[in-house]
Amino acid sequence: MIDGFELRACSGKAGWEVIPRGVKSIDLDAVSSRIEQSGWDCTLRNRLCHTFGGEVNLTLYPSGKLMVKSNDLEAVERIAELLIDSWIES
Repeated sequence: MIDGFELRACSGKAGWEVIPRGVKSIDLDAVSSRIEQSGWDCTLRNRLCHTFGGEVNLTLYPSGKLMVKSNDLEAVERIAELLIDSWIES
């Protein structure tokens, strides 16, 4: 567990779940807009999740959970910090 969020490896180690602490739900459209402003392209929008292509592929859920498809832990931690410090908190 890292300050502000918890990281969980996905089965097969193809990616990571970023679980923000103290967040029960988010405004999916607002957070998605901030992710797009950071350089990702939204590739799917529905009520269950939004997906993004970019440096790495991302899937954002209404709970605030973010799936990061990368096995580069440093990149995952950097993206998790963006989620907490810029995308959710803005």
